[in-house]
Amino acid sequence: MASICAFVSDDIRMRVLGPVEIAGPHGPVALRGRGHRTLLARLALRPGQPVASSALIDALWDQAPPTAPKTLRSHVAHIRRDLRAADVLNMIVTRDPGYLLRIPPFSVDVVRFESLARRGRQSLAAGDHRAAADQLQAALTLWRGDAMDDCRPGQWVRQEATRLAEARLDAQEDLFGAELALGRHCEVVGELSGLVVAHPFRERLWELLMLALYRSGRQAEALAAFRRARSTLVEQLGVEPGARLRRLESAILAEEPVHEPPVSVPVVVSGLPAEVTSFIGREEELAKLGGMFAGGRLVTLVGTGGVGKSRLALRSAGQLAASVQGGVRLVELAGLSDRALVPHTMAEALGVRDQSGRSPLDVLVDVLRDQDVLIVLDNCEHLLDACADFVAALLRGCPRLLMLVTSRQPLGVEGEQVLIVPPMPVEHAAMRLFADRARAVVLDFEVTADNVRVVEKLCRRLDGIPLAIELATLVLRTLTPEQILSRLDDRFALLSGARRGVMARHQTMRAAVEWSYELCTPPERLLWSRLSVFAGSFDIEAAERVCGDSLALVARLVDKSVLISRTVRGVVRYRLLETLRQFGAEQLVAEEALRRRHLEWCQWLAEWGEREWFGPNQAVVFARVHADRLNLRAALEFCLERDPAAGLRLAGTLWFYWIGCGVFAEGRRWLDALLRQPHRGVERNKALWVNGYVATLQGDTAAAVLLLDECRAQSDDRVALGYATYVRAIAALFTDDLPAATELFDEASRSLTELGELTSNVVMTKVGLAMTTALAGDLPAAVAVAQQAHAVAEQHGEQWALAYAHYVLAFAACLEGAMGQAVAHARKCLSVKQTFNDLLGIALSVELLALLAALAGECSRAATLLGAASAIWPRVGVPLFGSQHFAAPHDQCESLARQALGDRPFDLAFASGVTLSIDQAVTMALSC
Repeated sequence: MASICAFVSDDIRMRVLGPVEIAGPHGPVALRGRGHRTLLARLALRPGQPVASSALIDALWDQAPPTAPKTLRSHVAHIRRDLRAADVLNMIVTRDPGYLLRIPPFSVDVVRFESLARRGRQSLAAGDHRAAADQLQAALTLWRGDAMDDCRPGQWVRQEATRLAEARLDAQEDLFGAELALGRHCEVVGELSGLVVAHPFRERLWELLMLALYRSGRQAEALAAFRRARSTLVEQLGVEPGARLRRLESAILAEEPVHEPPVSVPVVVSGLPAEVTSFIGREEELAKLGGMFAGGRLVTLVGTGGVGKSRLALRSAGQLAASVQGGVRLVELAGLSDRALVPHTMAEALGVRDQSGRSPLDVLVDVLRDQDVLIVLDNCEHLLDACADFVAALLRGCPRLLMLVTSRQPLGVEGEQVLIVPPMPVEHAAMRLFADRARAVVLDFEVTADNVRVVEKLCRRLDGIPLAIELATLVLRTLTPEQILSRLDDRFALLSGARRGVMARHQTMRAAVEWSYELCTPPERLLWSRLSVFAGSFDIEAAERVCGDSLALVARLVDKSVLISRTVRGVVRYRLLETLRQFGAEQLVAEEALRRRHLEWCQWLAEWGEREWFGPNQAVVFARVHADRLNLRAALEFCLERDPAAGLRLAGTLWFYWIGCGVFAEGRRWLDALLRQPHRGVERNKALWVNGYVATLQGDTAAAVLLLDECRAQSDDRVALGYATYVRAIAALFTDDLPAATELFDEASRSLTELGELTSNVVMTKVGLAMTTALAGDLPAAVAVAQQAHAVAEQHGEQWALAYAHYVLAFAACLEGAMGQAVAHARKCLSVKQTFNDLLGIALSVELLALLAALAGECSRAATLLGAASAIWPRVGVPLFGSQHFAAPHDQCESLARQALGDRPFDLAFASGVTLSIDQAVTMALSC
């Protein structure tokens, strides 16, 4: 009888935080192999609770053989025999649907570790730093190496080992926090320095190291640690440090006092499931949630399927638990289909039993009336009305009750605060999530300099949706990240690896999206499919023109987290995440007709932009057309396949965008492709001179002349002929043929004026003539013509051509020695060109301001600006068009700066300019 009771005594110990061990009343129990140790570890992580046979099989094999159930029973029989030999009886008990480990929970080191770590965090949060340090130190001494390091290296072991390693690091971080609060700054610096080397992506470790150094009087080393952290994160993950780390750096720079670091890991509260994978990102949302309950008692997390609402709710509830006297309870509604059972489900989750015949709602109100409790009501969208009525009644009857709800649509009840859970930011959290989950599948997976861009693109194409990212990492068993990326056009087939232990609608990406689709009404589903014709975002006017539906229906899709809305420059724009867009496209009927309506809208937008471009709304036109650039691309792609004539018309109409907004390369791509089609007509004529215009500005004058000559051969299209003549004049100017350029600019100006044309390009005929005249040496005449162009543009509120008039006036003033005027005109040109992202105008202005700086004796600044301009030109085309005339100011500037500085200082200043972004270069050029 004594032997039978031995297993419940304090003599039995089960240890998995290191090699798996069982110690019985007579010492260690011999375990035969990795399979036995893996099986015992799987049971030990849930002591006293049944573990399904299927889960045990999954732990033992990634790809279970047909004989797996029989082998599992054999393993259990052998382990029982070995335990009996060590005088440990009835430790593994058969219990439907599998087996359980009958052992006191605190006999397992994992349970003791988690309990001590939890108590340590609670003490830390309560300010009892001495107790926290003792408890956390006791927790960490339970570790004897890597968890389960002698088990079978399968997926389950890797996942659990990773989770436990994260928990160990969390406890270490909390211990360091307690030690710092106790004033042991110098003592922990060495160990922290080692840990940041071993775990360079854990920002909290860097934060603790910086704090320890700072409080040890080593401010410079603390700031150096921040620089190392930033370099590591940027170079290896492509992300900037988080807000907390940046704020700490600012405080150290300002030599401000820094408060104790907060506990980063939430308290695990009875009623919430333990996290089985690491929690990544969502710092901003967690911070918002922490403050929202100060403004009300009901908060609803809303977002598209798979975005992580439930996970965020549970993590937030865990963090809030310490401030809720009655604790936290989770009520899961995902598997419920009968709305009448919502109150019953909550009563069951809360352990409320009542046989009086009263309604469950009345019983719950009585029970919770004076309770300070936080209830997490998870997955309400399919029972929205029932949940709304139920929640409203509970909140009315229970004044101290707090409720955190997750749903794909707000409940719409009084007092509800809604937090929209967006997809993860790609540059930081989404990539970290991918790397973390990938390591659970491919043990040695790392984000490196070689694959970081692929991982970034992959996370972006997956919309930053955690579920999609996690499903994608499962495919890493058979495909590389590059192969996954190449197959995302068929993402529903790709992301179909079912996962056990999760609800059905989160097992595949298609299941998650189909759940959202089923929650929509037939009109909402129809609109969803129609909106899939849009690429990128769109506004309500576009939706109504193309899809013919009302604002009310769009608003309902926003409410149901199908559409994402965002206000841009005072206009609300909507978009379907790419995953939802692809699903909607699968449901689309009459696709051809809808794509033609989309094309018609794009043509309307282009024609509106062309009309408004010559006037005071150029900045508005740029912003609007740029916002819809993805839709324009989709329309042009459709035209290449189905309607080249419409494509030529659209691409030609968009000349103002290609040329005026610095989109040369893309414009050239579409125009080249469309002009290869056999279509003839007025659409082709315009496309020819527009493409010739782009090619000329890129410095490709040979190709430009061929295009323009073909256009000019169409003598019956006088408007196209006039513009082609203007562009031919630019080509002559850039090839330094000043007499031909002068003649052609004059001819284009006269013919277009006679035809009644008044556009930015007509003004530019005067600007071009002025520039040609200035280069020929007649500065008074050049200034007069430039001022004429300036006056016309200014009269109509036009800015783009006006800026080039300022450039000519700056150039002429420079040649005349009026340096103050030259600088003023050049800066006016540059500031306007920055508004439109006109890279050509920016490069020319920066080049001229560099020369003006050199003439003023600011040679280091001049060299830096030349370097900045040299980095911009490749994005335009041939630097300075390959023109000797346009290169002369550049050569003069470089000569002056080299002579004043010397070769090495010049080269260093030039190199520093090359590293500047365009905005930084513009800022420098505009500064004194």
